[in-house]
Amino acid sequence: MRTLADRLARGEDSAYAELYDACADRLHRYAAARLGSSDNAADVVQSAFMRAVRSRRRFRNVESPIAYMFQIVRNEVARAAANRQRRREQPLDDAQSNSSRLTANSRDDAEVVAAALGRLEATDRELIELKLYAGLTFREIAEATGQPQGTVATRYRRALESLRSWLEKQYR
Repeated sequence: MRTLADRLARGEDSAYAELYDACADRLHRYAAARLGSSDNAADVVQSAFMRAVRSRRRFRNVESPIAYMFQIVRNEVARAAANRQRRREQPLDDAQSNSSRLTANSRDDAEVVAAALGRLEATDRELIELKLYAGLTFREIAEATGQPQGTVATRYRRALESLRSWLEKQYR
């Protein structure tokens, strides 16, 4: 029986449908968190799948197709952010992009979470977003970011501790 990665490398339509079903929602949540826009996230996910289809032979060397898709989406997010910067659009923070769907209390909570996440280094914030918004394992995050798995786990725990510490100080 061929693995999903082998089937993707061969260009099997059913394999791409399977991959899409397995990770498109998580890819979208991650991209939306990074870009602050659900519409832009949908464009990024679509571009990522198109890129994956065009370079399907690369799946031969991939251990986890889902982690590989997150790697592609990370690159597409960076491209989208660079394009937005060139057009001088101001990115919305997470709290602003979600505020229309939130009640007053949860809007306040979202603003606090966005502020807390904003205090982290960009790489640590991304680890938190990949773990919490996208639901990736440490192994998948390591593959997507090109970092050792132990480094990912350690940085994730330190980032959570930093968030906890900051939030405790704010609400004492």
